[in-house]
Amino acid sequence: MHKHITLLKLGGALITNKEVPNQLRPDVLRRLAQEIARAMHDNPDLRLVIGNGVGSYAHVPAARYKTMDGFIHEDSKIGMAITQDSAAQINREVVAALIAEELPAVSVSPSNCLVTANKKAATYFTDVFEQYLQYDLLPVTHGDVIVDTQQGCTIWSTDTVFTFFAQEFVKRGWQVNEIIHVTEANGVWKMHEGKPLELNGRKEIFETITPAMRDEVKASMLSTKGFDVTGGMWHKLEEALLLTKLGITTRILSGLEPELVYKTLVGSQLSGTQVTA
Repeated sequence: MHKHITLLKLGGALITNKEVPNQLRPDVLRRLAQEIARAMHDNPDLRLVIGNGVGSYAHVPAARYKTMDGFIHEDSKIGMAITQDSAAQINREVVAALIAEELPAVSVSPSNCLVTANKKAATYFTDVFEQYLQYDLLPVTHGDVIVDTQQGCTIWSTDTVFTFFAQEFVKRGWQVNEIIHVTEANGVWKMHEGKPLELNGRKEIFETITPAMRDEVKASMLSTKGFDVTGGMWHKLEEALLLTKLGITTRILSGLEPELVYKTLVGSQLSGTQVTA
């Protein structure tokens, strides 16, 4: 069995309306699931781990209860439970959409295999992930509320989860081909005076970003719209730049453009922004 995997994240702002609590975009999710299914059928060597952002499901209670900061007030524990439940709900929606396309999607919740200390991984169990892959199942993970030995709980975004498990996969002899972030944006926008540069009505992007460009890109970042407690695009880029040290590239592309995810997964079109060493 070849040990090559691609990590594909469906962004929370893409599959939910991040400005309205608990509002799924079912048509977008259904189309993306169909494109993934076709790609896996047409490219039998493609082995995926999927991650979904939690969008307006878990970001809303997370912001309300300040779940990232742990047990800081009398409502923190119920807030942890509510936020974790919300994250699980959107993950089940994604799993259901993939199963509807006859893909063997199985949920992997980080809260069931990770313990943190001051927001950093302390103990973890990655065998479940690997065993699913050994049996050609389709693991679907997500941003989650993690129990923390120092502050009670914290939040790991899907981007952080992907970075951690990509590092662990490499340690276990897997080759991570690429991490693909499917977002609302067509890549990382170039900015001028606080606004995206446009050419022929399309926002211009950085086609390639390297660690040497870190400061230049950070200066042009937009604030994230809607509900988001985990840092938006810049957090995504920080995680991607970290992974370049392991030789892992990251691609950020639009999920609003039909067929683009399919074409990317089968290798017939490369679009968006690539983060590479």
